[in-house]
Amino acid sequence: MASFLEVVGAIQDFRTELFQLRSSSAANLRAATAKIGLRGLLGVNVSPLQNIHATGIGIRRKAGRLFPLEFVIKLFVFHKVRDITPKLIPPLLRNSFQGVDIDVEELPVLEIQPSTPRKPVHSTRSPQREIVAGMEIQPLGASFTGTLGGFVRSVTGSPETIFALSNNHVLANTNKLPTGTEIVQPSSNGPSDIFARLSNVETIHFPSLANPYPPMNRIDAAIARVTDATFVTTKKIHGISKYTPSILSAKPGMKVMKSGKTTGVTHGTVTAIDVSGVKVNYGTPSAPQLAAFDHVLNIESPGGPPFSQKGDSGSMILDSNTGCPVGLLFGGDQTVTVASDMHQICNRFNVIPV
Repeated sequence: MASFLEVVGAIQDFRTELFQLRSSSAANLRAATAKIGLRGLLGVNVSPLQNIHATGIGIRRKAGRLFPLEFVIKLFVFHKVRDITPKLIPPLLRNSFQGVDIDVEELPVLEIQPSTPRKPVHSTRSPQREIVAGMEIQPLGASFTGTLGGFVRSVTGSPETIFALSNNHVLANTNKLPTGTEIVQPSSNGPSDIFARLSNVETIHFPSLANPYPPMNRIDAAIARVTDATFVTTKKIHGISKYTPSILSAKPGMKVMKSGKTTGVTHGTVTAIDVSGVKVNYGTPSAPQLAAFDHVLNIESPGGPPFSQKGDSGSMILDSNTGCPVGLLFGGDQTVTVASDMHQICNRFNVIPV
């Protein structure tokens, strides 16, 4: 059984050899996967090689049970095929690599998780007009809502200037809205509910005919400058008693929690970190717009209700033991939730949680 550090040491070599396998042995792998139905690709024309689409550092899953102290290389496929002759499977993909076990796991194309405006699980209005993380937010007049993940401040700027943190697709409607767009809480068309203005966005990159191989995405995030600090309360997340605004690195097996607009406070387990190659649909099933992400977190709630649902986009993921933020939720399905790494978000915007 490999240690966490042994898996960390092996993953990059594994990815390099997997890339070489795809490049030099495409014909053999194509023959081995000829029977694969690429379920989850939403009708997009792809090569059978793309059944293998993501890798990460995770914990073992056996017969549906997670083993938090057994670390493995995760090899994610769109559709797990069980009738391929073992001898046709390339040696790299069998059992182990450099003494580290390999778990092959299904991971379909995931979806972003905004929702249409509706009554949220939290009561978002109060006589004191207190806005805290975990509440419903949206751009003024938008037809969708998401969740306020938390508040941050610039490392180099004035400590009095506070920013609201959520997803690009929540605050900027996936690259569409300009800087200065008003952000409201709760879902509203009323100017009196404006509490922030969009100030900085990490662009989501998509493939196109002109650029079929765009840069890989790492985060789905944006920040909005709070326009009236008397509206907001920092160092607090709705429904969560323990919140420590100090970033922590996620680790496979870590117990986590979040507060979201739709499902409220939920608890789960980080099943994989540094997951690279994940496909997320920003369009619709009939008109997909797929973006690929590297270095994200996978989170599940085994045996219970889903960790997240539509409307929870933007929720901050916290380590259950310390209350420290480790990620920012941006997509998923009924089984898996994906989150951007909080270190990468804070480095991108040069901010820290408050």
